[in-house]
Amino acid sequence: MSMGNDAIDEIAKLPGRKAVVYHNITPARYFSGFNPAAEKYAEIGRRQLKDLASRAELGIADSEFNRRELEELGYARTAVVPIIVDWSAFEVKPDPVVMKALSEERTTIVTVGQLLPHKGIHDVIAAFARYRERDRGARLYLVGSTAMSAQYIERLRADVERLGLRDAVTLTGSVPIESLVAYYRGATALLTLSEHEGFCVPLLEAMRSDLPIVAYAAGAIPDTLGDAGILLNDKTPETVAAALERVVGDRDLRKDLIAKGRTRLAEFTPDRAAERLRDALALARWDLPERRARKVVVLSSDQRCGIHHYALSLTDGLRASGHDVTFVGVRHRDAKDLGAKVRHIANDTEAVIVEHEHGIFSDVPFVRALLSFWRRKIPVILSMHELEPEKFHHFRMISSALHYRPRYGKVLEFFRAPWVTLRIANWFLRYRAVLAITGAIPIHLATHSERSDRWITLLSNDARKNERFPLVLVPLEDTTLPKDGAEKRALRERLGLPADKFVFVSPGFFFRRKRFTQVIAAAPRDSVVVLSGTRSGNEPEYFDEVMDYIKERAFTNVVVNTGTRSGNEPEYFDEVMDYIKERAFTNVVVNTDYETMGQYVAAADCVVLYYEDVFQSAVAAQAIWAGLPCIFSEARGFEIYHGAGLVARDSGELAEHMREIQRPETYTRLRARVRYLQRMLAPERNADRYLTRIS
Repeated sequence: MSMGNDAIDEIAKLPGRKAVVYHNITPARYFSGFNPAAEKYAEIGRRQLKDLASRAELGIADSEFNRRELEELGYARTAVVPIIVDWSAFEVKPDPVVMKALSEERTTIVTVGQLLPHKGIHDVIAAFARYRERDRGARLYLVGSTAMSAQYIERLRADVERLGLRDAVTLTGSVPIESLVAYYRGATALLTLSEHEGFCVPLLEAMRSDLPIVAYAAGAIPDTLGDAGILLNDKTPETVAAALERVVGDRDLRKDLIAKGRTRLAEFTPDRAAERLRDALALARWDLPERRARKVVVLSSDQRCGIHHYALSLTDGLRASGHDVTFVGVRHRDAKDLGAKVRHIANDTEAVIVEHEHGIFSDVPFVRALLSFWRRKIPVILSMHELEPEKFHHFRMISSALHYRPRYGKVLEFFRAPWVTLRIANWFLRYRAVLAITGAIPIHLATHSERSDRWITLLSNDARKNERFPLVLVPLEDTTLPKDGAEKRALRERLGLPADKFVFVSPGFFFRRKRFTQVIAAAPRDSVVVLSGTRSGNEPEYFDEVMDYIKERAFTNVVVNTGTRSGNEPEYFDEVMDYIKERAFTNVVVNTDYETMGQYVAAADCVVLYYEDVFQSAVAAQAIWAGLPCIFSEARGFEIYHGAGLVARDSGELAEHMREIQRPETYTRLRARVRYLQRMLAPERNADRYLTRIS
């Protein structure tokens, strides 16, 4: 908990065992007068925290300061498990513009965190003003979000003006990780004068960046800082200025603080946190099993398609986590091949993960495969990518029979109705049998979208085995991402794309629900649109409709990259090619090589996924893997990725967003969010989630 939430009162009433993980709730008084919503939910949170004391078996805090607070509220068992910082986020090249600016300054003081009253930013400005009386070239950077600052930001600006610091103090607002790394690496010292802190992550970030620290001893700061900085019990401007003088001017002190910071970081490693978490759970007689490598099979499609690439990515993620993993691909809807592949799976396999779509596995042969695993006592994790009644063969038979049309005379139709009723009953029993076995045998049922999760109780109402979580990221097949702008320009030149234009790409099979013609119509004429995919076997005519649309309207900024031409009308493809050639459309490229589809995505600037509907999207997972911002439709399957793009509710907004995303500030902001999702959804970070139900 770090703030109140309306749902917590309902969670408290649930009968299951509970533990509270507490990150500290800022006292409501710090929000009084400038942020009523935060003040309200801080008060609610404090009340909820107290109410949970009698219901929770364990209170876990991320600092000793927070643990003592839980103890005072009546939590019977408490422990400290510190925050783990994902340092992979900091493994980026520092922003060269920020680094250059800081290198030209003699003294740079940084304060990192939201600009809020309890962070003591007003005290930082006052103390810096006093320090600058002795170091006239010093500059102060206040690095952090102002989203919740409200009127407080005006007070800070007024303080800067009143103290004559307009040219010496910079309020950066939120910055991308490259800029944050640059501030840490290029600054002279980190200064924090917070009045209330539950942990203070910037202290760890500064330690890792070899940046000396001056901090006020409030809240959990002494717990986190240890001896790795100058700790102040008084934050008057004179005291703080004197401490800054020492840390800026005393070379030996700086070396000592940097060395102590490196040592201090050892207390916050993942291994140390796991050890402390295990000890904490033991207080409530909960066991955290030792992690071990397992022998796993991933079973899915052997054909090049989204779920095939997803299954391979999951396989790589499991291998990166140390598991012995075999990928087994099966031919689509081929019962004989499925049976043969299942028989060859070794009996000592500890888990079979099935990445399932109904286009791959026919219902009855799949049930036979599940029964085979059950007889051999091999646990199954069933990952359902598209789950709803219409996907099941026998449900479609029932639906078709319910709507049969009269074909005979009245007497025959009278006797026909009972016969159809019997057939419906037969199909219904088969349908329910398929559902029952499909739901009963797996030890873990996973879904990846709200749409599938809505129907998971068709298979099982056991909440302990049902789980919804997002797809892991999926690499682009046979694609090496360009390392820099020069490599990207070279890739575009190789593919025949303009080097100086903004390139949108909409990849994947040509389905009508993907609304490619609307994407083409909405695109700014000075940009390029790439349609990179293959003709769908279910809707082959849609590819021709898109080609007609391009031809009739003489779009010169569209690239169609497809691995196949129509078997029925191969000459149509040649007609479109001739049309382009005759009119010398130099910015239209039609590529027929399937192998380069991923390269077209890598060469683009933005992925457009303006779908009418979608369960979940492996294409979006590929876009995030490639580091590209997106434009999404409102389809709920894209919700998990919204932070990495703009959301268009209609074609008008789509056109606006295709212009907006080309603005440098918008693009930079979205790229930062893409990098965050890259870390959060990495296969090696999430693949073990599939195995959590294995004993």
